[in-house]
Amino acid sequence: MLRKVLMITYYFPPVVYGSSIRVLNFVRHLLDYNWSSSVLTLNHSTFPTLKDFTLSEAVKESKSKVYAVNLLKPFSKIATVRYPNTKKELTSKFLFYIARVFGLDEPEDVWKFKAIKLGEKILRSDKYNAIIAFAPPLSTIKIGSYLSKKFKIPLIVDYHSIPHQRRLIGSKEEKLLRACSSIIADNRKVKDHLLQNYLFLDYNSIKIIPTGFDFSEFKGHSPRVDDKFTLTISYGKITAKRFKPILTALASLAKKELLFKKSLSLNLIGIPANEVINLLSKLQLKENVNIYLNIQRENYIKILLSSNFLIYLDDFDIANVPYDYTATGKPYIAIISGQNNYRYIIGDYKNCLIADINEPSSIINTFAKAFELYINQREIKPRVDFESYDIKKVIINLVRELEMLTFD
Repeated sequence: MLRKVLMITYYFPPVVYGSSIRVLNFVRHLLDYNWSSSVLTLNHSTFPTLKDFTLSEAVKESKSKVYAVNLLKPFSKIATVRYPNTKKELTSKFLFYIARVFGLDEPEDVWKFKAIKLGEKILRSDKYNAIIAFAPPLSTIKIGSYLSKKFKIPLIVDYHSIPHQRRLIGSKEEKLLRACSSIIADNRKVKDHLLQNYLFLDYNSIKIIPTGFDFSEFKGHSPRVDDKFTLTISYGKITAKRFKPILTALASLAKKELLFKKSLSLNLIGIPANEVINLLSKLQLKENVNIYLNIQRENYIKILLSSNFLIYLDDFDIANVPYDYTATGKPYIAIISGQNNYRYIIGDYKNCLIADINEPSSIINTFAKAFELYINQREIKPRVDFESYDIKKVIINLVRELEMLTFD
């Protein structure tokens, strides 16, 4: 018997940010276990986010129905492969302005009321067995909680990353979590965060289900070979606050060593703020940096595979990135907050280079060590249990969670 689940996510392809690829992975593979998915999301055509329109074909193959809230209309249903392509984009600052004016808990709350209306229409049109709300933002849980209560459908809350905590949001989040049927976390770090902040939760009440990857996507590629020391980092929103320590360390080495300057090639996959562009000029790194915005997934994978090292951060804003890193088999330069956080690294933390983001000398020394390995043609070989992250195996745990909540 085919069962149905409604997935509520603020981001969904063609947008590549937050939980978008995580949701797509679940949608595509749940169908193998007789679970059909509908997706309630936001039309991001008017906001500056990474987009990959080639993913629309994968959405089409999943046979899911995608409903998108349009902030300029009451609501709209968009066809799987027909996403609007507008020339003008509103800046994300517009959301923050609206949040302040109307006293919203978070900028993403702007879509909540229209999403609830559309969600009610969806749930009245057919029988659904479960709802999954992907967070952050918190607004997805609010929408899911309201619909779950009204239509008496079990709600699963899925966290792909650690939400930005504010005292007011924390109290509301606790109330919402107490009312849900099940909680899922993408990784151990997210689970530990929830356990530390919400003491009514116990260890067994949160299941870890990783985003995972489809290993077939990473096979059959021919990585580009050149004489460059190639570093790559994939991150949704590239800000000076987050990336200044990394860029400053690279600039310091480039200034000291001419060979490093000539060899360095840094790939930034994401949307850089203007202050980052200015910083690259100030640090004289512009000629060493390649910026990729709306890159197709196939090319994105080729760039990862063509890198000597992948720069790993401990707070990725795109859920699938650390798993994509793992699938490549490439070594990391992990730049994390506090040396003890190495245990949260997804993949093989024992065979990577680790630096503390709070210690500039640590970052410089780690990049220098990586360059030394490159010059001497020595490689670090990560050892990864790929089966632990294989989406075809991971999805079974989500199916079990759904089946436990379904009684008919």
